[in-house]
Amino acid sequence: MQWLTMAAYALPEFFGLGLALVLLMSNARQGPARKLGLIGISLMLGAVLIGFGLSILQTLWIQNGRDSMQGMFQALTAARVLLNVISMAGLVTVVWGLCRATRESDRR
Repeated sequence: MQWLTMAAYALPEFFGLGLALVLLMSNARQGPARKLGLIGISLMLGAVLIGFGLSILQTLWIQNGRDSMQGMFQALTAARVLLNVISMAGLVTVVWGLCRATRESDRR
């Protein structure tokens, strides 16, 4: 049941990013703006997948009753901060691509 709960928390983000990736791949014109969008969405999707893996790792660690819980939580906190930075970079990349696309459409 705990695995399903973790998956349920991650599912909306997986679904949203997957849908964004499909829309970019199928509907956006080839070019630098689309490439930036794909890179940004891929970064965010990778961060979500790794975050889900960290949640599973944390659950397993707690269930097995490891000794150094404090060290584990410090490492997981640092990893989650890094994942948030990667996700933010992905979002900025998507917005950068959107800005390029709107500038290009204004020139036409």
